[in-house]
Amino acid sequence: MAESRNRLSGNHSQVVDQKHRVVIPARFREVLGDHVKVGVYPLDNFFILTVCSPAIYAERMEALEKRADSDPKLDAIITLLDATTQELDLDDQGRITLTADLKGQAGIERDVVVIGRGNHLQIWTQGRWEDFQKKAFETPGGMRESIFRRSQ
Repeated sequence: MAESRNRLSGNHSQVVDQKHRVVIPARFREVLGDHVKVGVYPLDNFFILTVCSPAIYAERMEALEKRADSDPKLDAIITLLDATTQELDLDDQGRITLTADLKGQAGIERDVVVIGRGNHLQIWTQGRWEDFQKKAFETPGGMRESIFRRSQ
């Protein structure tokens, strides 16, 4: 499938089944293709999973590598990202099978939210996503300031 530059957005609640499979919504599959990279990503004081095409993963890692020489902490992060990232194929029903390591590192048990985030997806536990939204919407002024500060 050709790489598309469509921006992935929206969120979908999903359930991880007993075989550790989670459905990737069809509109996301159309952009990502049938073969993806799934890795653990640190966010605040917890981890989420990121899902992207192999091409996007390579671009992201190359960009990080360019900055790693001047930042020893970044080198450690690159090691973590590469070590925890798995190559997974989507099955005929559009599901990926999460490894026990991926599930454990991201705290995933059953209920998750699959979130479109630009050129990749994020998989959050339902509870963490609800907490994140609650905090974000409690401080709309802070969100507005961040948006305008970065766009200037």
